[in-house]
Amino acid sequence: MEPTQAIAELVANSLDWRTENENTKPLIQIIISKNSIEVKDNGVGMTAEELQNAIQVSVANDSLRPSLRVRKGMFGMGMKVACLSLGWKITIHTRSLSEKNIEHTLLLNTRELDSDGVSNEYRNNITGESTEELLNGPLSNWTSGTSILIEDLSHRSLTAVAVRDSLQEIFSPEISIENVSVQVIDRENDIEYNCGKIEVPVYPETIIKLDELNLFINDEVTGDPVQVKGWLGLMKTSSSGLGKWGLHLFKNNQVIERFHQLPSRLGGLMPKNPHPKFGRTYGEIHLDMCVPSFHKVGFDYSKESWKEAAEILESSITTIMLASEEFKAGDHEKVKETIKKVQKNKRAIKKALSNVISTVTATEKVEAPENAIILTTGDWFIIVDPIIDKLGENEKNKPWIYHFRKESRELAIIINEESPIHRNLINSNSDDKTISLLVSWAISDCILLLLCEEFGYELKDAVAFRDEQLVWLTSEKGGINEG
Repeated sequence: MEPTQAIAELVANSLDWRTENENTKPLIQIIISKNSIEVKDNGVGMTAEELQNAIQVSVANDSLRPSLRVRKGMFGMGMKVACLSLGWKITIHTRSLSEKNIEHTLLLNTRELDSDGVSNEYRNNITGESTEELLNGPLSNWTSGTSILIEDLSHRSLTAVAVRDSLQEIFSPEISIENVSVQVIDRENDIEYNCGKIEVPVYPETIIKLDELNLFINDEVTGDPVQVKGWLGLMKTSSSGLGKWGLHLFKNNQVIERFHQLPSRLGGLMPKNPHPKFGRTYGEIHLDMCVPSFHKVGFDYSKESWKEAAEILESSITTIMLASEEFKAGDHEKVKETIKKVQKNKRAIKKALSNVISTVTATEKVEAPENAIILTTGDWFIIVDPIIDKLGENEKNKPWIYHFRKESRELAIIINEESPIHRNLINSNSDDKTISLLVSWAISDCILLLLCEEFGYELKDAVAFRDEQLVWLTSEKGGINEG
């Protein structure tokens, strides 16, 4: 493990075990000296038992203390491996939030351990001590927290600036979202550096705001619908050479995967294989409904919630990847046209959906989402944002198709941009109203098919409902003809 990676792992563990006290802002300090590195935090700390467990490389601390949140560290093994990667002598001071006025201290000199790390007498007699709080110690007057001092370093000395830059790059998403302070202190020169968010420069006109697309996926555990949030965009500078492009993926405001580039054929979210031409693709996506893998270093790609996320995000991610490809080819005008078309389609779809009559009086009050269309029978469904895209060879002449997800009751509509109807009505000069009219037509037609095929409506009743929707959608009151 590289030194900066090892420090990042210690910081990740501090983030895992930060306090949830609203009156205490989480603070993590990395103190760089010529012959030592110290990482300390004001988190929940450790009891004597937890501290003893922490130095046993073969044991994960999670068996003794349930995680407070989705883990950033290496599932309880990170602190031990990281410390051993940095130096030979380790001194730990810790105060547990569950104890009062007690500080536990442990000194470990790994040069005394034998090569197999098992039979050595020194290892068998490693014990810490517990005393009253040491106000002159590294934790000062903190109520709780942990200090890990690493001496007799096994690597060349690091500069505080290099450590800060590395931590900013790794933890920028957390720093921007979570209320946590990460400081790097240069002890030799008495300079303090605060880690901040690294702003990724993107073209504002290329940003696709996922919040506005009303994308919902059922939570893998609870089954409740949870919204996909975040954004996608085109970076102003290509990062293909450094590999720093792709998607930052979050769960509960914590980064689970950074620079996700895995193609869908291997279980990832990216519709196309990684290639330098996609090096401007960037996004931050919150997938609170998905489940992390066992070691919390990525999402579990085998779960249905993940597969559904890949399906509903495919069109938006493809749009940005294509824009990146066109930019790579030097066709900047085509990039503008691609993004312009996307933004125009988004506006038209949003306009059309806002004009759908959301409820029909039912005989009894029905528990349904606010944006649901409730039928007179008490059944209901939700229309997710229609997608304007190409269809397969067997469906290339169809103007649109629909998919109904029974579990989530979502009606998904795909409008075929290569169909004769789309080609006859829509071109680069088409305004929002024309596109919105086409979307409204597709919505009403798919509702008709849905009522007959999924809800058992008689054709005449389904037509009546469709006509009511279509009249409203295309009326001045509904908004299509608004000036």
